Amino acid sequence: MPIKGEVAAQLTGRWKHQMFEAPCEAPVQCLYGCLCTCCAVYQQREELLKITGEPYICCAGLCPCGPLGEPQDKNCLVIEACCCTGWALSANRYMIQTRFDRENTPCDDCIIWGTCLFICGLNIARCFMDIPDELDFCADCLIMTVNGCMHAQQHIEIQEIKNTGYQGPPAQLIHLLPPLQQKMITGGYGGGGAQPQMMGGGPPPPQYNMQQQQPYGGGGQQAHGGRGGPPQMQQG
Repeated sequence: MPIKGEVAAQLTGRWKHQMFEAPCEAPVQCLYGCLCTCCAVYQQREELLKITGEPYICCAGLCPCGPLGEPQDKNCLVIEACCCTGWALSANRYMIQTRFDRENTPCDDCIIWGTCLFICGLNIARCFMDIPDELDFCADCLIMTVNGCMHAQQHIEIQEIKNTGYQGPPAQLIHLLPPLQQKMITGGYGGGGAQPQMMGGGPPPPQYNMQQQQPYGGGGQQAHGGRGGPPQMQQG
């Protein structure tokens, strides 16, 4: 899922491995994400929610329409993973990039955009001509392969965070994110919100303590001290 320009400009962290390297570094996870994407996406989102301490919101808050922008029962993640698999996988990546500060490499962007453009071009051509079955099979194989590579790359990054500890997103990044994303990150939901789980040990980062002591006002549109603000997507 592309990240909005001003947010992408603040991302400085590097993925442990680029997407094209992921199949060699985590072959089992690559096959898992390729052949059983629904289960892989579900399991990965559960890990992300456990690490960050955030409530479950459909597609990580990327489609905040009505109830989709509010915390829901975690069992709804099953529906998301099965019915909106592509969105769910992209939402996992979006969470990793904005919570763990990870910038896509040019190669990653090329793989993702190339796949999207190929599928879009195929669907547009379908309106004017009959598309050979072979092209449809190629498109399916391409999607499955990219899903596997993306899942494997994200899995490696999650394991790295578990080893080093989650300290929360950089302050300069949080205030650029959309209001809903900011509220999710800083624990603006129900009873003061959830504290992030420190996988590597140590106390919660200072910005979380400050935000817990002085919660949102006015519906959670802005965090205390101007540090809250959710991520938006890059549109082109």
